[in-house]
Amino acid sequence: MPFPPNIEHLVDAIYPPARQALALEVSAVGRRLFWIGSALQLAILATLYYSGVTAALRARVEQALSRGASSTKLTRMLTAAIVIAAVLIASALLMLPLTWYDSFTILHRYDLSRETPADWFHDWAVSLALGVGIAAFAGAGLFELVRRSERAWPLIAAAVAIPLILLSSVVLPVLIEPLFNTYTPLPPSALTSSILDLAAQHGVHATSVYVFDLSKQETSANAFVSGIGSVERIALSDTLLKTFAPDEALYVTAHELGHYVHGDLWRGAFYGWVGALAAIAFIYFVVGPLARRSPARSDGLRDPAVTPLLLAALLLLGLAAQPLGNALSRQIEHNADAFAAANTHLGSAGVRAFARLGSQGLSTLHPAPLVVWYFYTHPPLDERIDYAARRAGLVTGSQEARN
Repeated sequence: MPFPPNIEHLVDAIYPPARQALALEVSAVGRRLFWIGSALQLAILATLYYSGVTAALRARVEQALSRGASSTKLTRMLTAAIVIAAVLIASALLMLPLTWYDSFTILHRYDLSRETPADWFHDWAVSLALGVGIAAFAGAGLFELVRRSERAWPLIAAAVAIPLILLSSVVLPVLIEPLFNTYTPLPPSALTSSILDLAAQHGVHATSVYVFDLSKQETSANAFVSGIGSVERIALSDTLLKTFAPDEALYVTAHELGHYVHGDLWRGAFYGWVGALAAIAFIYFVVGPLARRSPARSDGLRDPAVTPLLLAALLLLGLAAQPLGNALSRQIEHNADAFAAANTHLGSAGVRAFARLGSQGLSTLHPAPLVVWYFYTHPPLDERIDYAARRAGLVTGSQEARN
């Protein structure tokens, strides 16, 4: 959407037109890589399954573990965990050149990151290890559940998903975030006091504000509020503190507090559970019958050799459901924008903050509606700027009528 002249001048001063044009290029490259990566991932998983590689791997692992084993159940679960881990690691290694190009080469080409190759590989390896470990443990349990309760397993899995999703909301800030960044308390300042005062007014019981070293990974700024109860954490990136004015940083943090005050943690957990229900139903009604059509490749959903087919099907489901999930996310993000505007009263800070975020991250200022519909988890940048300007009274009635 076009901006009134006063807003356009303010935005252009922070987010120069030359960078706005560069953002269009970055966006186009990102979309191409997304589709190439999705197609390549599907091809890898299909090859692993339909070539019989995972069936052969499962047979060999099972045979090796069964020699002298005292527990058939333990053998089955270890076999499943090893097969799942092998599939995920093989897929990640085959995808590594594209992953490197997408999340290292491109970011450095457009000066969106100054991360060293060593740091990038460290984060990639840690992410892979976490993902493989969690998937191997959960997947082995799922295969055993299917074997024991072939008809009732979807109901049991749906019930078990609830505490697992909620647990991840507590574990994430305590255990996982420090694996990638260092968090230190922010020294007392006017900004710190403003953030804690705003948090206390809305029932967020954090006693400290933390700063984390995002600059070792990227040049853009970020902030978040996470955790539950005693592990509630308000965290600002060092890039936010270095490159944003205090009122802009407060506006960004107020947006994140809005998520917490609105209960978006619980809403996100509920949406995640609904997504899990859809995935369980899809696996039961679609993947199960498909797996049983190829006995030489797998013995249905009870067989860990079906892992590549299962992952490919979930990837396709995710691609199909992405517009719906993103639409829900955009509404949640807009509500957080509304909270920030209603609770800060900082004049043009919101406009400046969004323009600065756009410039740092090379976000497209005026994206096409179709691109927003499929890819955007947040409202498009021009809508966010326009909303902040109108709530701050920077756009008059006559200007709104002209635009």
